[in-house]
Amino acid sequence: MNINPPMFACTLQARIPVELEVLYQTSRTRISDDDKYLGIDLLTEAYLDLIDICFVRILESIGRASGHSKELSETHRAIEEMRDKAKYYLRWIAGYIANERLPPVIAHFYKMLQQDDEGQPYMAFQLSDGLAAEIKRVVAILADSDTENFDAGSALIMRVIEEAMVPLAIEPKNLMKFNFFVDKTLGGVISLVQVLIKRMLHKLSPKIPREVYPQIAAHLQTFLIV
Repeated sequence: MNINPPMFACTLQARIPVELEVLYQTSRTRISDDDKYLGIDLLTEAYLDLIDICFVRILESIGRASGHSKELSETHRAIEEMRDKAKYYLRWIAGYIANERLPPVIAHFYKMLQQDDEGQPYMAFQLSDGLAAEIKRVVAILADSDTENFDAGSALIMRVIEEAMVPLAIEPKNLMKFNFFVDKTLGGVISLVQVLIKRMLHKLSPKIPREVYPQIAAHLQTFLIV
């Protein structure tokens, strides 16, 4: 299924779309326990790819420009915490998923797979027109290294994350129709991830060198297609 701009587009390891294609075709007829755990593992790797591309690469640019400050080290630790929580909770929910509930979730992520003209696979989902307009505005501000601070960039990243949580976490959670306990636990994890990111951005933003702003703007443009 083609997804048209404005959209978020993140490249993936080449093997993930290949294995997800096989899993999707299999899920149309049957789902075994092995299939279930393969699906969880693929989803975990896709999430970790997203975290690396969206955050780790930005931190690497900041580190090269300004050295490794205390705030940068704390941010790296926060990202590792997010990675660990993603791995732990995605594996944890596998025990609560009845095999027959998984096909709609597999189909959901399968529809998010796209391929560019060179055959590079990526995961994509649509952005609202309002967020797309904000992205264009803020990227233009950050591209000008004379801007005073990174507040607009922090607010934009947080807004993208909040919108991304819907297709990446909330919709899959709802499709699996968990009982109250599991649903509430996962809802809490989603909220915790948002709080961790907001806290991380709040601490790091004042320490980001102004000369790095254009690099961050260029980075945002690599996966935010408006």
